[in-house]
Order: sequence, then structure tokens, then C-alpha cells
Amino acid sequence: MNLKTSGILWLLLATWFTSSFASKTEAIRFAPLPMKSIESMTREYLPFMDFLKSKLNSPVELVYTKSYQELISSFIQGEIDVAYLGPLPYVILKEAFPESTPVALFLDSEGKSTATCALVEFAGNKVDLQSTNQKQVALTQPFSTCGYLAVESMLNQTGLSLEDAPFRYEFIDGHSAVAEQVILGHDQLGGLKTQIAEQYHHLGLRVLQETEPMPSFLFIANGKTLSPEKIAEIQNLLLSVKPLENPHDFETTHLWSSKIKYGAILATDSQYNSVRERWKHTKIDLMKQ
Repeated sequence: MNLKTSGILWLLLATWFTSSFASKTEAIRFAPLPMKSIESMTREYLPFMDFLKSKLNSPVELVYTKSYQELISSFIQGEIDVAYLGPLPYVILKEAFPESTPVALFLDSEGKSTATCALVEFAGNKVDLQSTNQKQVALTQPFSTCGYLAVESMLNQTGLSLEDAPFRYEFIDGHSAVAEQVILGHDQLGGLKTQIAEQYHHLGLRVLQETEPMPSFLFIANGKTLSPEKIAEIQNLLLSVKPLENPHDFETTHLWSSKIKYGAILATDSQYNSVRERWKHTKIDLMKQ
């Protein structure tokens, strides 16, 4: 084999290897909300992942994280391509990593894209917020928008703070758990989503204060690991599914997680400004809680 023939052969081989590897579609790495077990997470989000895989013609891998701190860190490090996040975690991530791109804002079963948070008490244990008596407060985990963030904001409106001496707070995992703590008298006050608080009204849970509507959970993309074209493709796909309007789309989504199966609207960063303002006025670093 002469030098010229050898060179042509190597060029052909190099071209083949390059095209072969380039033709392989890299998996889209999806991180849902942190959960206690990967089994629970898989059961809840696998139908949605199968949908993405079939429509995007790309493998979709589940990224399991145990905490919001871990999810945010992994996203920044480029180990996550797309994620499902609550308002506060998104705002914190966006501040640290501007390449976090809002894609779609999910709707609830009534077609709403906003929700309110409530400060609650038990009807049989009325609380005077202005008194100097000690008040135990149950809060959902630190990254919950309706936990420390919302309660601190509501108290601030009357010149109070969770960091004031009369208040002692504890973080509890789950809105329903907060409601139960207050009803059972373990805590005098609680912060949770108003919609969930109303489900416990018949058991004596009462709303003391309520925030204005804030945007709900959203789907975000990593602008460092995904191209603008791929992000636009994912966005168009999510916005095209309208299960509350189209029976065929409802058939598509009815097995998805209840958090995401009712469709979505366009998400923009400015929609989360009210959450961002609350976060910037908090007196503690929620990342370290």
C-alpha cells in the first residue's frame, strides 16, 4: 500500500468514526423534584419520560437527587439537562446559574398557573401574632415556596419575623404534615399551600394570612448543555399538549405525575420576580438549612 492510498484509507476511517459518533443521540438527563427513593421517582415520572423519548427521538435518563442542594449543584455542573422545579428553587438556581432557561409553567387541575400560600392556625387554638408568647411554627422544607419564604414575608408585613424571639420554627417534610402538626397542637402556626390548607378546613384548620398568587412549578432547561434549537423543540412539545381541552391529549397524559399532567403554558423569568423579591429579603441563607 503506497503512502497516498494509505492516507486516503485513514481519511475514510476518520470520516466514518466521526460520522458514527456524531450520529449517536446523547440522552437528555431529566431531574424531577427530589424524592426519598429512586423507585418512587421512577414510578411517578416514567410515563412522562417515555413521552419525551418518543417525541424527541432521543433517550431520556432519570437523574435522581435526594435534595434541592444536590439538584442545583448537579445542574450547575452540567450533569442535568432539564429539570422540574418549584418557584423558589428556580429563583435560587437562576441567580447562581443564569443559563437556567425557563421552558414551561405547569397548570393545575383547574387550569391555573398560580397558587397562594397560607399561614394557618387551629380553630381551637387562636394565635395572637403580636403577643410575646412563644409560638411554634411548622414549615415545609427550606426550599418550599410556601414554607419559610412565604411565612416570613407575611409576618414582615406586620413588622414581625420568624427570627424574632417569640417564634420558634421547625422544618417538616410535606404540606399535609404541616397541617396535621397544627391540628394536633404540636405547633401553633404553619405555612403551606392554601389549596392544601383548605382540604383540612373541616378538621379545624384556619387561614390567618394569605399571599397574593405566585407562579407555580416549572420545567427548565440547561442552556450550557442543550442547544437553543433543542430547548425550543422541548418547549414546543410541552406547550402543544392540552389535556384539559383535548381528550386525545388527556389520554396521553393521564398516567403522568399529577404535578405535570394538566398541561403547561409559556414560562418566563419575569413571572418569578415576586418570588425573587421575597427571597432577597430573607434573613437566613436557605441553602444552608
